[in-house]
Amino acid sequence: MMSETLVDLDGIFNLALKETQELLELGYDLRDNSCITSLEWYANKYPEIAPRCNDALRELIEKQAVMYPELTNAVYDIDLDSF
Repeated sequence: MMSETLVDLDGIFNLALKETQELLELGYDLRDNSCITSLEWYANKYPEIAPRCNDALRELIEKQAVMYPELTNAVYDIDLDSF
């Protein structure tokens, strides 16, 4: 007899959203490729919630751009003459 495990995708999404919001509040740059957020990790693990996770992450990145404009400016403030 095979045991089926039901996965609470709404609960997983809500937890991932909360954890990613905490990273934002701590000042982590959510656009940094070396920072894998819970939303990204769970989107990869559970494709069923990937669109929700991606939309939520996009909204948090937009929120971060307003909360921490210096992060956005730092990305685009590169002196190309120094290369």
